[in-house]
Parts: sequence; structure tokens; C-alpha cells
Amino acid sequence: MTKQTLPGWLPNNPRERRILAVAILALMVAVVVAAISVPVFLLHRHYDENLARMTRQWKSQTSFNAMRPQVARALEALRAKEVRKLFLKGTTSALASAELQDQVRQVVESNGGRLISASANAPKDDGAYRIATANFQLNISNINLRRMLHALESKEPYLFNDNLVIRAQVPFGYRPPPGATEPDLFVQMDVSAIAHIGTDAATGAPKPAAGGKA
Repeated sequence: MTKQTLPGWLPNNPRERRILAVAILALMVAVVVAAISVPVFLLHRHYDENLARMTRQWKSQTSFNAMRPQVARALEALRAKEVRKLFLKGTTSALASAELQDQVRQVVESNGGRLISASANAPKDDGAYRIATANFQLNISNINLRRMLHALESKEPYLFNDNLVIRAQVPFGYRPPPGATEPDLFVQMDVSAIAHIGTDAATGAPKPAAGGKA
């Protein structure tokens, strides 16, 4: 009988050949299992991510729906407020500027300040709103300055301090004699306020005020 020749990569020992065959079979089984399990795993992960995303969306929408009554009550409370008192009443540039200067003058004088000058700056229109700005120069003590700035911030209509310059009027290191009043500071500031001028429903242009130009 002719002896059968084996490939060179096969071992001559029968036991080793059996071990190699078992290893090849195990490798093929692992490949088949991986070919089936990997797509299944990726598919499950895809659906799990989508389920987690939809769960987050559902929770956020549920939370928002739960807040809806509270938001509706807050909106109704806001609508019930008289928001026009937060704006200047004058709709023309001249009236808005005059009202702004009068409001600031009242705040300055009621807090112990002395207004030196007030000059209006060019107003700026932004849709249905007009921003009136004026420059003020005044003398006021340090403690009254803080009261005045607080009064400006808390006043209605809303007043905005856009620029503030404070200078001492005494030399550096000055010490007042006993019993003397505190020297005043020189203050220069730009204050602005907003007037609601409305819009024309047909053209979207600002409505001219009665008896004046917009």
C-alpha cells in the first residue's frame, strides 16, 4: 500500500492533528457565532439608544406639561400688570426727552443732589420703541450718590445709567476739619429710558403721535 503524503503544514503526530482539527472547528464556530451575534448586538444597541432618547424627550415634555398651569398663571399675572408705566409717556422725541430730564431731575433733587446741567442726546428708534438719552452733570455727596443711584435703578418708568463719571473736587489726601460737611462729588452720567411709540399695523412704521412728529 502506498503511504499517503500529508501537506507540509500538518503535523505528523496524529494527536497533534486531532488537536489542530478541534481548534479549526472551534475557530469556525466562533466566526459563525460572531457573524450572528454582532449584528444582533448592534441592532439592540441602536434600539436601546432610540428608546433612551425617546424616554428623555417624554420626560422633558411631561415636565413641561406639568409646568404649564404655573406658566399660564405667571403669564396672566404679567398681562394683568400695567406695563406701560415702565415706559416714558411721551411718544415724540421732544416729549420723551423732556420727560426723561424731568424724571432724573426729581431723583437728583430728592436725594440731596444739585443738578448743574442737562442736555438731550439724539434718540434712537428700535421698531416700536424709542430710546431717549440725556447727559446730566451734578454735584452730590458720596452717601447721597449711592441713594440717588439706587433710586434711579428702582424708579418707574425704568431709567438706565449708561455711563457714569465721578470726580472729587478736592485735592488728593484732603481731610475736612472737624464738624465740616463732606465735600460734594462732581458726577457726569448718561441716563436713558424707553418710550413705546407703537407701530402702524398696515406698514409696520412707527405711528406719529397726535400733534407731533414720530
